[in-house]
Amino acid sequence: MFSANNKISVRQYQILLIIDIFGTGVIFLPRRAAALAGQDGWIALLVTALVMAGAALLMASAVRAYPSESFIDLLSKLISRPAAAVLGLLFALRLWAGTALELHIFGEIANKTLLRGTPPALIFGVMLLVGAYAASKGYETRARVGQIIFPVIFLPIILMFILAGFRADWSNLRPVFETPPERLARSAFALGSSFTGLEFALLAYPYVNNPKKTPGATAKATLAVGAFMLAVTAVTLASFGPKDAARQVWPVIQLMDMVYIPGSFVERMDVLVMSFWVLSVFAITNAGFFFSAVVLKDVFRRGTHLVYVLAGAPVIFAASAVRFDAAMVYKFADWIFATFGVFFMAVVPAVIYAAAAVRRKRAQRA
Repeated sequence: MFSANNKISVRQYQILLIIDIFGTGVIFLPRRAAALAGQDGWIALLVTALVMAGAALLMASAVRAYPSESFIDLLSKLISRPAAAVLGLLFALRLWAGTALELHIFGEIANKTLLRGTPPALIFGVMLLVGAYAASKGYETRARVGQIIFPVIFLPIILMFILAGFRADWSNLRPVFETPPERLARSAFALGSSFTGLEFALLAYPYVNNPKKTPGATAKATLAVGAFMLAVTAVTLASFGPKDAARQVWPVIQLMDMVYIPGSFVERMDVLVMSFWVLSVFAITNAGFFFSAVVLKDVFRRGTHLVYVLAGAPVIFAASAVRFDAAMVYKFADWIFATFGVFFMAVVPAVIYAAAAVRRKRAQRA
């Protein structure tokens, strides 16, 4: 059952959006940036972050004028009920696919670092059940949990990267702008897959107690995540050099294993960092279940929220259990972003703007 007061503050909304965007993709990000743009990988990521902040502003602004309408009801009013239903089903499919990918990556990494010998399916299966249970409790519950885990996730990781930054060889980032502009642009587009989860801005606005502030809050949250990703990428590239970073599977985890904190009783810092990432993956899994259930319930207009949460569990588990290598992970993540991501971040908000403008003109003529 949902809480009687299922509204959250703008600050809670920002915290949840930051956690939802931040995921296991950050572990692969420096390697991808180095492989795509060499020592200019951090510049490509900077461009990506600015573009994503613009997309965030576009999405939040498009739906801000209809604070009392859910995403599906808004589309039904502006375009048509059948078109809204089709878009809703596509959005639910995108949420299931993104959640399955995050769980698959988490299961593989946890199997190699935290729980060696434990089948990945068991790892992400447990995470799936916990995330589904939390998703059944409503959005206010998500916000309260987010406030608790936010500092637990980010403060220790920020501290470790600051320490790693002191040991990094920043000359590895010179010279800058050696990458041709065309390649830099392609790299920036490819790195957009790291911002998976930003589309939640299209679905979360009815739960915010002050929807008028959501555009600015969404853009600021996106820039905050972008700044964190930029710092992680720059420190990693400076520590290993672009060539070594591109060759390593998980350079971020390798870097954390090299960090030494005087007086620390923890021998392996990489395992400690992964334990913080567990909370992040839990939040992302929870978000995927929650929003897919909200969309599907609005599409079919029957059943309870819990029914649609449970309906997604076997689909996500089956998709997570598919075995594929790291190269296929990149391809799948890029495909999701290039299709569903671009569609819901840019095309759908543009359609909402256009349909709303036509509707206003018709109302004025009448």
